[in-house]
Amino acid sequence: MSAATITGNERLRAAMVAANVTIEGLAGHLGVDPKSVDRWLNSQRTPHARNAEAAAKLLGADAYHLWPKLGERHRSAPTAQDEVVACYPMRSTVPYSLWRSTLANATTVIDLAVSNLLFLADAVWDLPTLLADKASGGVRVRIVTPQDPAGPVTGLGDVFPSLLTVPGLRLSTHPGLRADVMRADDDLLVTTPIDGLTPALAPVLHLRRLGPAPMVGGYLATLDHLYATATPTRAATLHLRAVAA
Repeated sequence: MSAATITGNERLRAAMVAANVTIEGLAGHLGVDPKSVDRWLNSQRTPHARNAEAAAKLLGADAYHLWPKLGERHRSAPTAQDEVVACYPMRSTVPYSLWRSTLANATTVIDLAVSNLLFLADAVWDLPTLLADKASGGVRVRIVTPQDPAGPVTGLGDVFPSLLTVPGLRLSTHPGLRADVMRADDDLLVTTPIDGLTPALAPVLHLRRLGPAPMVGGYLATLDHLYATATPTRAATLHLRAVAA
């Protein structure tokens, strides 16, 4: 019997101790039974790629370092289905805290392509403060909103006037914006528009990037194209418009 069989996964154990994450805490974050995490710790059990990547992100570690056999188990490329964390039939069925916690967990990138600013203002009550803190901490923050918003109070300056003066935020508008896409590192919350339905009744996908899998890659390419073709917003101009309104 090998030492690895006796001691279990010491790399995972050390990462959890360093991150001050308990078995119950990791299980709750991943939405799995604590017994599964216990098996990962005390045997040679390797989790599914989605759980391995999510656990490694929480622990600030590399999934393939924690589970060296992960590559052997998943020799084929991840599929689009592997990237779907959850699918919600409408916005009201999304766990309310998920909107804010997704942004709060970002460490490198936040992208907001948002046509429905009023909803975001309700879902993330402290969004200006949260984004300001992220930007000051080195997170790249980009926000694009509709060029010609419908309704009297749907422009960025109307809903989030304080964002207009936050340093480090890239603000822009785009005439072709329809879907709501919120990206925080490798996690995306995508509201998919359907003709004839209001945004509140549209399905929402929670996606997580897994290597070269195609679904998230397509959304990331779309986001980059969106920002590349958007019109930069001058904070002073929008601020004056908001005050005049």
